[in-house]
Amino acid sequence: MGISTDFPMASSAWSEKLGVTFPLVSDLGRKTLEAYGILDTDPNSRLYRYAKRAYLIIDKNGVVRYVKVLDNPRELIANDDLLAELEKLK
Repeated sequence: MGISTDFPMASSAWSEKLGVTFPLVSDLGRKTLEAYGILDTDPNSRLYRYAKRAYLIIDKNGVVRYVKVLDNPRELIANDDLLAELEKLK
């Protein structure tokens, strides 16, 4: 699932344009992002109060098993690396 601070219609349009097949959730109030520590709260940052690019793996019991927060929002983690992290949980 993806979580963003965008309005639901913006997330939906982005999802359709890129062919995203996983659910995208809008967190306009930024409560979920803040709870997971991925909200930029530095008032000097150009992204102040916006989500950082982050990857979390949460198990079926709600326990966070993996967290990777990236400084550059354009940076991505390779799918193979994420799949390797999932494999460790088996």
